[in-house]
Amino acid sequence: MRLDPGLNLKLCSFYLKHLRIPSSLHSFDSKCAFHSFLSSTENVYDGLLIICNGLASLKQVHSSLTVSGIINCDIHLVGRIIIKYAKVGEFNSARSVFDGIPSDKPNSFLWNTMIRAYANGGCHVQSLELYSLMRKTGISPNNYTFPFLLKACASKSMITEGKAVHGDVIRSGFDLDLYVEAALVTMYAKCGETHEALKIFDKMPMRDLVSWTAMITAYEQADQPHEALLLFRKMQLHGVSADAVTIVSVASAIGQLGHTMRAKIVHAYAICNGYLKDLSVGNAIISMYTKCGIVSSARLVFYSLQKRDGISWNSMLSGYSQNGQASEALLLFEEMLNSDCKPNPVTVLIMVSVCAYSGSLHRGRKLHKFIIDKRIQIDATLRSALVDMYAKCGDLETATGMFNDIPPRERNTTTWNVLISGYGMHGFGKEALDLFSQMQQAGIKPDHITFTSLLSACGHAGLIDEGRECFAEMKEHSVTPQAKHYACMVDMLGRAGLLNQAFDMVQQMPIPQNDDVWGALLLACRIHGDTDLGEVAARRLFELEPNHAGYHVLMSNIYAASNRWQEVVELRQNMKDIGLRKPSAFSVVEFGQEVHGFYSADRANPYWQDVYRKVESLAVEIKTAGYVPDLSCVLHDVEDEDKEHILNYHSEKLAVAFGMMKIGPEMSIQVTNNLRICNDCHSAFKFVSYVYGRKVVVRDANRFHHFEDGTCTCNDHW
Repeated sequence: MRLDPGLNLKLCSFYLKHLRIPSSLHSFDSKCAFHSFLSSTENVYDGLLIICNGLASLKQVHSSLTVSGIINCDIHLVGRIIIKYAKVGEFNSARSVFDGIPSDKPNSFLWNTMIRAYANGGCHVQSLELYSLMRKTGISPNNYTFPFLLKACASKSMITEGKAVHGDVIRSGFDLDLYVEAALVTMYAKCGETHEALKIFDKMPMRDLVSWTAMITAYEQADQPHEALLLFRKMQLHGVSADAVTIVSVASAIGQLGHTMRAKIVHAYAICNGYLKDLSVGNAIISMYTKCGIVSSARLVFYSLQKRDGISWNSMLSGYSQNGQASEALLLFEEMLNSDCKPNPVTVLIMVSVCAYSGSLHRGRKLHKFIIDKRIQIDATLRSALVDMYAKCGDLETATGMFNDIPPRERNTTTWNVLISGYGMHGFGKEALDLFSQMQQAGIKPDHITFTSLLSACGHAGLIDEGRECFAEMKEHSVTPQAKHYACMVDMLGRAGLLNQAFDMVQQMPIPQNDDVWGALLLACRIHGDTDLGEVAARRLFELEPNHAGYHVLMSNIYAASNRWQEVVELRQNMKDIGLRKPSAFSVVEFGQEVHGFYSADRANPYWQDVYRKVESLAVEIKTAGYVPDLSCVLHDVEDEDKEHILNYHSEKLAVAFGMMKIGPEMSIQVTNNLRICNDCHSAFKFVSYVYGRKVVVRDANRFHHFEDGTCTCNDHW
């Protein structure tokens, strides 16, 4: 039970007032009486220190100990005072107590206590400085000293100091001590030196749970989940039972693998052993399930927790975000605002990502205002995320303005990357290249993300030569091309119709080809109607990702465009047999604070009848201006009249028609579509922008299209 600080102060005052302390400790007639007094007094002060949870009561006890002189006679009480000060963040007071002990009474216990206080409080440098002073004073370290020191060195920036301490461990003869060995394993693990940690672990004659858990955690944090789980299994075979800390690391490793069956097993294990009472385990299980894509199970665990902290809420919000469930994340965020747990910088960073994914400019602006109103610190990471959000929500002007408002010395690689990416997704390839030049002039070193954004920008803008130059330039910046860079190159060449060159690049890759690379080639085959090469790409994709519905649909569309209906039927039947479903086209349009969504041929929307009439009148109007429906976009074996009817009710056309009904002519109509915009809709929107003088912005699965005065910013290159 935690007592009220005011009550604690009153209790301390009461005990101190009625505690009979002789005016001089020398007044005792015998040593026996003296020690008896100290023993009983220590018990009283121990009780007082236990109930002290505020600085005022702690200082009162400290004052009493000092005035009575007992503080100079009982080092254990001194140690408790030091630790108590450190726990309330008063490290200077703790050090003052330590420094006040007479220097003629050297004692490793107090040195260890002060080192421990610094290490546990995150004062790592002070821990090492005090250790150095300890050695100079002539106090020898022991097996209690080194675990605290190694804890202070347990970060990548302190690996040099950690190795130096390891050397002292060996010279002092404590390298075979169980607790020191466990601390060494933990230190090397947290410093990212997994190999060194394993060397120590393998030599340990005895391994306790702490050692096993430290090594499992080392593998998990080094993104080696298979090794972590193998070691966990080995631990169980050695008869060592896991605790809550072990389960947290195991759950994280399973989350990295995305293994659903193992996720359920570790969840059951946690339930059977009562570990879900530990909030850290509950949070780890939530995160594990979301990374495995089982959001419903994560939600059940989240709502079953008796108590939730910021990590609980953030884990669930992040899970929704990672699994593309933006609406659920937004609803949960509103629920969080009404709870006892308030958003922190991590929360808003997640929500900025959610708004960027949803493409909702209104919600993005509302969240930005919330951040400012709540005075949440906008650091470099959050600022870059906001720039990215505005770019992905279609407001490139605000994104650019925010970037320009950042002082040049505060712009890091990520800051430049997000705006380069923003220019690219909006089709402004030359502007992206100009920004890259400015980035180099500012002395900022590009990374692999920079080149992914640049190559993508060149691909969207049809800048083939510039893209090739960027790809060749990667080596100059010591950036090794990864599969995603090759995918960008294949996409760029493929969209330009250079299918043979794209295929050659795939075959000549010095690294394994993944589904992104073959997927880019398959999309290019769909754009340019190359059925034979499409079949080659599809076969590889069906081997790599047999359960990816999108690749099956893409190949089916290639067959349909070539009127090979028998192959279409066979492929669609194969999808049914393995339980795959074609993703439904869905488009959303914002109207004020409202968001309206439409499926193709949607009759569920309350405005559907008015929207249908509007879209039919639009079709008539733009036909008089020269629009001709592209019937090849209908991938069904039906009559031409039916094809034209189907085209009219594509989801993005319904969304644009609704926007024209509800949004004033001075404002642009912004639509977000979950699939790639078809040729017919692209052509229709150019005519709509010309005939009606409306600006239409469409964000499809790949990029932005800005339609104005009969043209699109993509220059028909998408």
